[in-house]
Amino acid sequence: MTAVVEESGGDVVYGLLRLAGMDVALPLSALREVVPCPLELAGIPASAPGLLGAIELRRLVLPVVDLRPVIGRPDDRRPDQVVVVLAHGGQVLGLLADEVRGVTRLPASALVAARARGERLLFSHTFRHPDTGRAHTVLDAEAVLGRPGVPTVADVTREASVLGGAGRGSGAVRMLTVVRCGDHRFAIDAAYVHTTLPTPDLRTSVLSGPTCPGVMTYAEHEVPVVDPLALLGLGRLAREQIGAGLVLDVGTGYVVLALTALLELAEVPAADVLPLPAHAVARPDVVTGMVQVDGVGDCLVLAGDALLADPQMAGFASVNTAVATADDHGDDTASTVAVAAAAAAGAPSYLTFSLGVDVAVPLDQVVEILPFPASLTDTAVDGLLGTIVHRQTAVPVFCLSTLLGREERPPTATSCLLLVSVDGELAAFAVEVLRSIDPLTWRDETQQVRGAAEERGTTLRTAPLVRVGAHARLLPDLDLRAIARRAAAERAATRSPELTTAG
Repeated sequence: MTAVVEESGGDVVYGLLRLAGMDVALPLSALREVVPCPLELAGIPASAPGLLGAIELRRLVLPVVDLRPVIGRPDDRRPDQVVVVLAHGGQVLGLLADEVRGVTRLPASALVAARARGERLLFSHTFRHPDTGRAHTVLDAEAVLGRPGVPTVADVTREASVLGGAGRGSGAVRMLTVVRCGDHRFAIDAAYVHTTLPTPDLRTSVLSGPTCPGVMTYAEHEVPVVDPLALLGLGRLAREQIGAGLVLDVGTGYVVLALTALLELAEVPAADVLPLPAHAVARPDVVTGMVQVDGVGDCLVLAGDALLADPQMAGFASVNTAVATADDHGDDTASTVAVAAAAAAGAPSYLTFSLGVDVAVPLDQVVEILPFPASLTDTAVDGLLGTIVHRQTAVPVFCLSTLLGREERPPTATSCLLLVSVDGELAAFAVEVLRSIDPLTWRDETQQVRGAAEERGTTLRTAPLVRVGAHARLLPDLDLRAIARRAAAERAATRSPELTTAG
């Protein structure tokens, strides 16, 4: 039975394939590489069900089999099919497949063993993809290579396992996920890839900006999509160029890299990954090498560890927003109807977030959401965390918790900045974590305001209460513009005596 390759934490890394209309998977230990399949294969003096012939692969004349006749499926050929180089026990064989669907990582506990009385199956386990819910079967490499009459050849192209004990991307060979972004080709060690998405549903969001073209739903969360060209200083992908996605697990959340196409999984000798001079690229910390992949050409090699540690990636990962489902609210039909009715009536959208207590703010007040910066420029002004430069504009950064009379909340991995435009100027408010974006479903229009009426919404005590989405809880409705104006007025009042004295 095919050995399962585990990484630290018990996760199993698989290559996902489409074969005979089915979703199948192979542990990366059994998947050497994927190459295009020629329409005509070389003949070999052997006969077995599904044996197509052989292809030349560097030092090998590799036999290729098609499992469709074996399992009773139509065996029509297409020009875009690929050959998966399947390995087990020092032997290799080419397996015809329709396409590569990328890689995914899942717990070993997610596998369900399969068996049949009286015969050996060609697959060893089944699982449901943890994110898409699609059913997959795990091909048993030993069973496929051990079919009667099927020729195999010695695995002379490899001396160490793809994901050997040395860890990610180490050993004599590297398994790379090769992708295209516009006119650029990139490769990244497959073990850093959480999964791939053939057709991401990209939507515009408050997060949208030069680096983030929008968001998509993944694993029941609204996840930021990042343009790798913008991230690496190589330009920008046009929206019509985005046709696939590569999901990275940054630790604090997911980020999807926008791709034009997923090209293949390729095994290359580690020595073939050539280092790049630091002065030759805009981001030498992330783009560390080049490699030539057969059938693809030259590719820039991304350092997976540096990409996951990038501050912008961490910032985007921290703003994954849960997508409400019926189960989240106990199938509360009334709540669901209220949300649908509010959305249909054009109710304003609200952004909910936490600063030690959950609050809400009208979404149209927020110009942009930014990751919390790695550093701030101190201006020695009380109540101000510092300043940043954003799009050629100097922006003051406030701790919103402090402005509301609460304790200062130190930044964490989930902290971010809410950018607000106030009287032609920008201000940024640091908040602890984003919660969701939902339509307004109820507002307390008759709430009695304690304190001055002009302070309505500038403190937790004076903020009217609202209900958003299908949530039953009531949240304070803050006015970030009014809060920014009040903070500016207080700073001006504090400066006035000093200016008078100086005059």
